Amino acid sequence: MTNNKILIVGGGFGGISAALTLEKENISNTEIALISDKSHFEYKPALYRVVTGRSPLEVCIPISEIFEKKNIAFALDAIKSVDPLKKIARGASGADYKFDYLVLALGSETAYFNIPGLEKFSFSFKSISEAMRLKMHLHDLFIECKKLKNNQDEKVCLLQVVVVGAGPSGIELSGELAIFMKRLAQEYGVDQSLISIDLIEAAPSILPAFPERISKKIAHRLRHIGVNIFTNRSMTKEEIEQISIRGMTMKTETVIWTAGVKSNYLYKSIGCLLLDEKGRVIVDEFLRAKRFENVFIVGDGAATANSGMAQTAIYDGQAAAENISRLIMNKPLKTYRQKKVYYALPVGPGWASVSLDFITLYGSIGWLLRRFVDFRYFLSILPVQKAVTVFRRGENLCDTCGICQPETNNSI
Repeated sequence: MTNNKILIVGGGFGGISAALTLEKENISNTEIALISDKSHFEYKPALYRVVTGRSPLEVCIPISEIFEKKNIAFALDAIKSVDPLKKIARGASGADYKFDYLVLALGSETAYFNIPGLEKFSFSFKSISEAMRLKMHLHDLFIECKKLKNNQDEKVCLLQVVVVGAGPSGIELSGELAIFMKRLAQEYGVDQSLISIDLIEAAPSILPAFPERISKKIAHRLRHIGVNIFTNRSMTKEEIEQISIRGMTMKTETVIWTAGVKSNYLYKSIGCLLLDEKGRVIVDEFLRAKRFENVFIVGDGAATANSGMAQTAIYDGQAAAENISRLIMNKPLKTYRQKKVYYALPVGPGWASVSLDFITLYGSIGWLLRRFVDFRYFLSILPVQKAVTVFRRGENLCDTCGICQPETNNSI
């Protein structure tokens, strides 16, 4: 009998979830293959911890470790084109990947909104290589600051860090940086009063998509640990050592952009997909791309209410996998229903805000719950012993693989 070929493009939350769920289904006469342009899975909810020198393995998990002893083929390649009609995806390597069923789990990209100088001079924050580069940059700032003698203005410019975007990523990073940079100041013998962490948000409040009571509580926590908050301040321009936001300018050598994302470019390049105004793929009630019975869209690229969150991508991957299984076995498809999302936002070490149904927990209890969520996810993709090792000891499975080395092509 001819095998059913299932191709999954993307090694993030959605792609990994779809692959593991399909493998558990153990469907006969079926081949599962995952293609990713990275040899590792990146646990992006912990990226902010990499910047401040914590638990690198939480972000960098080799896909070979996840798929060990699984009936899942993996290829390291960047998919450059997809033809849903001919059922072929072509990689940058020149290889063609044929499929009967396709899962696109491509994630998102950084959007700079055509702000002059922003892409050239700022640090983005969507991958481990970017996080490692930012970490090295912060250490370099303190080394340079220590060399300066009496030029206080230049020292202040060096140690002023501006985080643009007060969504979850900006909140987590600025809170962690507020503590981390004080520790660096002690290590390098630099006056802590020179440090400034500024959080910029174009909306009237931080976390504009969250309830006001949560936003206010987190804003109070940020100010308590030393983060300066500027709201109603949209960014207009960035230069080498200065940024312009509405009504003011700031002297800084470190701008971290967390304010914008867009759909992966590949969705738009597949001309037969229907897209919404945000560039996301319009899907039917079964999470399939409109007009296609065998192409599923999961995670950030799907035009669903909660796309853009890790927990949504995981749920989408499971839902798409189950419906592919049903298609192969000629069973009725299950209607996709939006998953209720929960929020767990760390704001500096040992403190987090966690929203569960009608209750929100703050402080150390919230922090422990957030860490439990991290650990539970590791258990879902790794053998128990490895998951426990990663979580308790911070040992790195990829010390020698070169994944965590920062990119040498530095445009800043």
